[in-house]
Amino acid sequence: MKRKMRGSRLILAIAVVLLAAAGCGGGGGGGQGSGGGGQGGGNNLVVGYQEEPKILNGYIVGGDLLATADMISGILESPLQIQPDLSYAPELTDGDPKVVSEDPLVIEYKLREGLKWSDGKPLTSADAKFTYEQIMNPDNQIITRIGWEKVEKFETPDERTVRLSFSEPYAPWRDMLVDEILPKHVYEGKDFNKDLNNEVIGSGPFKLREWRKGESFVVERNENYWGEKAPLDSVTFRFIPDSNSLITALTSGEVDFINPPPDIGLQERLEGIEGAKVLSEVGTQWEHLAFNTEKVNNLKLRQAIAYGIDREQIVNEVLKGQVEPLQSVLMPEQGKYYAPAWEEYTFDQGKARQLVEEAKAEGAATKIVYTTTTGDKLRETLQQVVQKQLGDIGLEVEIRNASAETFYGEWTPAGDYELGEWNWFTSPDPQVTTLFSANQIPPKGQNYYRYGNEEVAELLERSDVTANEEERAELLTRAQEIMAEDVPLIPLYQVPYVYAHDEAISGPEVNPTLAGAFWNIGKWSLQR
Repeated sequence: MKRKMRGSRLILAIAVVLLAAAGCGGGGGGGQGSGGGGQGGGNNLVVGYQEEPKILNGYIVGGDLLATADMISGILESPLQIQPDLSYAPELTDGDPKVVSEDPLVIEYKLREGLKWSDGKPLTSADAKFTYEQIMNPDNQIITRIGWEKVEKFETPDERTVRLSFSEPYAPWRDMLVDEILPKHVYEGKDFNKDLNNEVIGSGPFKLREWRKGESFVVERNENYWGEKAPLDSVTFRFIPDSNSLITALTSGEVDFINPPPDIGLQERLEGIEGAKVLSEVGTQWEHLAFNTEKVNNLKLRQAIAYGIDREQIVNEVLKGQVEPLQSVLMPEQGKYYAPAWEEYTFDQGKARQLVEEAKAEGAATKIVYTTTTGDKLRETLQQVVQKQLGDIGLEVEIRNASAETFYGEWTPAGDYELGEWNWFTSPDPQVTTLFSANQIPPKGQNYYRYGNEEVAELLERSDVTANEEERAELLTRAQEIMAEDVPLIPLYQVPYVYAHDEAISGPEVNPTLAGAFWNIGKWSLQR
């Protein structure tokens, strides 16, 4: 499945993505007040959101920011949904999908009865097949086809039944069913690379009312929703790129809900807002430093940087010890699949200086450009720390930041960076093939590192078709160990999730996965 980047934290991303224009939006009413009463007034929720999506099509290049996923979260739905406990639950399916056969792998699911699109048309298995056909259409700029390219037959025996027959076993098949289903009757015959970018029709509890570029994104209740109608009349996402401005907007009552990027003293600051409720949890969103290995192609230089950065100092001084340094591209919560392969890179200035000298002797440059997204105070602080630490080992670091829209929408897919910083949201399944396989370099996948180790690619791809958990863990452990030797990236920490909202809102629940903050927004209510 697609991984999400959060931009100004990532956003993922991710995410990403994991997208930065201030503005106003929402309706009249509200006014100044302590900790809430966003200017939407009445039963209209106002969200302060740090980034603006580039496009609304989450399937194509530029759509893998979390900003895209969050905007369409209440509009489009999927067969399965990732839950806060890292499990999968039915969303559009009538119960759990069934494994009809293990070898060859055949998966079958049945759609709920009575599903409808927001225009009142029925949602059927034909829509699921249409979506699959768009993913596999070589003319479409799909972010990744991981998993889908293994589907030999996509059958729809009746209007509610979908059957996927695979060419070989595929362990992360549930992740494929987290991808959204699109309406065939709306998009058939249209340009998939353009027609979903600015408008989208879905089956969720909300539908798009208006997207005012640079200002706001507004969704309203979908009266044709097949399930229980959303308690909220509308949700206005106001784009506020600056972290401090987000908090000020909640404090003054201009917005009702924020999901700000982590920052020094953030939680204490939010807890000091009268009338606000704060939720926090550490999850599967992970921050890291990423190398474009084609531009920073000297292994000793990458290793020098890994030894020259004091990650303990970063988490203790910048994040005040909220988290521990992360030692891999998988999370400890993923159990046996997690291997702390980067723990060998303990802070060692002497070793780092020696590696810098060896890299120089091999012709490597000692100046590196470090890029991330503008407006994120924590990342900007971290950049200053890293710049100082690497200066101490003989490297010059130039900081060159850009808006999330530019960095994630243009620079990372094109490889226009040397050392970057962002984070990814992971799924419950440990599949990271689309991020690190040598055959997943854009536009074929999300390997923005341009990392080309064929052995790692083979290990990751073998792990995807290995059903035995112990064997799969061995393959992924070896892949993590080789990656740590190659240093295409440096894991930093798991990002703390922090939500803050007017205490009049009920329903928000931290989902520390790529499902995002608005995974259950159809159940939120506001009692002013």
